[in-house]
Amino acid sequence: MSGDDFKRLMDAMADPLVACDGDERVLYMNPAAERLLGWRTAELAGQSFLHLVPPRLRSFEGHSFVRYLLERRRALSGRPVRVPLLCRGGPELEVELTAGTLGEGPGERITLVLRRSPESPDYTDEPLERVSSMDPSQAAPAVPTGERAYRLVFENAPVGLFHFDTTPTLITCNDYFVRIIGSSKRAIIGLNLLTLRDEAFMGCVRDVLDGRHAYYEGDYRSVTADKVTPMRAHFAPCFNEAGEVEGGVAIVEDVTEQRRAETERDHLYREAQEAIRVRDDFLTIASHELKTPLTPLSLRLASLERRLERKEPVDPSLLRHARQHLVRLTALINDLLDASRIEAGRLALHFEPLRLDTLIERVLTGMDAERGHHRIDYVHPEESVSIRGDAYRLEHVIANLLENALKYSPGDSTVRVTLDVNDDFALLSVADEGIGIPRDQQEQLFERYFRARNVSITSYGGLGLGLYISRDIVERHGGRIWVESEMGRGATFYVALPLLTSANPTPPGPERPHTGPSQQVH
Repeated sequence: MSGDDFKRLMDAMADPLVACDGDERVLYMNPAAERLLGWRTAELAGQSFLHLVPPRLRSFEGHSFVRYLLERRRALSGRPVRVPLLCRGGPELEVELTAGTLGEGPGERITLVLRRSPESPDYTDEPLERVSSMDPSQAAPAVPTGERAYRLVFENAPVGLFHFDTTPTLITCNDYFVRIIGSSKRAIIGLNLLTLRDEAFMGCVRDVLDGRHAYYEGDYRSVTADKVTPMRAHFAPCFNEAGEVEGGVAIVEDVTEQRRAETERDHLYREAQEAIRVRDDFLTIASHELKTPLTPLSLRLASLERRLERKEPVDPSLLRHARQHLVRLTALINDLLDASRIEAGRLALHFEPLRLDTLIERVLTGMDAERGHHRIDYVHPEESVSIRGDAYRLEHVIANLLENALKYSPGDSTVRVTLDVNDDFALLSVADEGIGIPRDQQEQLFERYFRARNVSITSYGGLGLGLYISRDIVERHGGRIWVESEMGRGATFYVALPLLTSANPTPPGPERPHTGPSQQVH
C-alpha cells in the first residue's frame, strides 16, 4: 500500500488516530483526531506526542508516557486506557487510548487510537484503567470549572442531546438520549448517521451539514436496539470561527406520553361530542314525546270544560281518552325516573314467588286496546312456570317488548309470544314481522337513550329508555336479555329468567353460532 493510500485510509477512519515515529514525534493526525483535540497536523508535526500529555503524566517508572503504554500492552490485553490529553488552548479532555507499534529502529511507527471517554455507567461493561491511578501521587486534578459545568448541564438536561461531526459521525451524547433510543453509548458513539434506516432523520442530518436547521418528528426505530420511540428533534449546525460547518447538535424529546395524552384527549373529545349528540337527540325526542300526549289531553279537557259550562252531557269517551293520554305521560315520566334510579343504583326490587305464565297473560290482556289490527299468538307450557321476581318490574319488561313489537311492525302482522322452559330457566321470546334492527346498531340497543337510526322520531315514539331499563331489571333477576334480527325481517327478543327451583344457574344465550340474523346478548 502506498503512502497516499495509507493516508486516505486513516482519513476515512471514524475513530481519532495519531501516528508517531519511533522517537514519539507526531507524523500525522487524521481529521477525527484534529476535531477531537482541536490541533491541526501542521501544528504538531515533528513535535513530541508528550506535547499532548499533561506534565504530571509524561513519565512512569523511567519510561515516557507512550513507551509505558506500549510496555503494558500485554498486561492490558488490548483494553483501552482512560487518560486526560491536552486540547488546543489548554483544557484537558479525558479519552480512551489504545497504543500499538509496527517495525523497529528508524522505521518504527507508533499508532495511538483515541476515543472520547463517555461519562456513563454503560462503559463499565469492560474494565478500564486510568493512567493516573498507576501513581497515586500523580492523581489528575479536578475538571476545570467551565468543562465541569458543561458536563453537568449536558448529562442532566431533561432532553436527549447528541453531537456529530461532518463525516457525519456521532461523537457524543448524554444518558437521556441513550434511554430514549434504548441502546448504549458504546453501541452508538462512532455511528455514522447516514447509515440509519430513517430517511427523514438522515434528511435532517444532511440539512444541518448544509448549514440549515432541521426538525424531525416521527417513530424512530433504533438500528442498535429493537425499539421504536415516538420522538421530536431539533437539529442545528455548529460553525467555526471562519463560518464553516463543523458538525451539528440535536435536541431530542421522547413524545410517547404526549402521544398517549393526545390519543386520550381525542378519545375524550369524541366521547364528549357523542354525549352532546345523545343529549340533543334526547331533548328532541323528549320534547316530542311529552308534547304528544299533552296536546290532545289539553284539547279534551278544554272540550270537557265547555260541555260542563253549558251543562251538556259529558261523553265518556272524552274522559277515557284523556285518561289514556295521562297514563302515557305518567309512563314517560316513570321511565325517566327509573333511568335515573338505575344510574344511581337505587332502583328497588321486591322479590317474591310468582307464576310467569300468568303474569304474561295479564300483560297481554291489558294491551287489548293497543293491539289494533295486530294478531298476538301466545304459546306456553301446560304446566305453570314459577320464578322468583318483582311482578311489577317484570310486567314493565314484558309490556315494553310487546309495545316495541306492535310499534315497529305492520298493522296487520302477527306478534308471536312464546314461553318455554330451558333447563333451569324460563325462556320468553317476543317476535315481530317489522322493520328489523341494523346489525351495526344492535350493540347499542340496550344503552340509555339509544334509538336505531332506521326509525324516525315522528313515526315511532319513545325516549329510548325501555330496553335500557329492561336490561337492568332482567340482569338483577339473574337473567339475560338479547336480540336476534335481520333488516326487513323483523326482530326476536329473548328473556331468560331462573326458575324458582334452580340454584345459581348460568343464564342461557343463543344456543348455536348464528349464520342468519345477527345476535346481541346482554
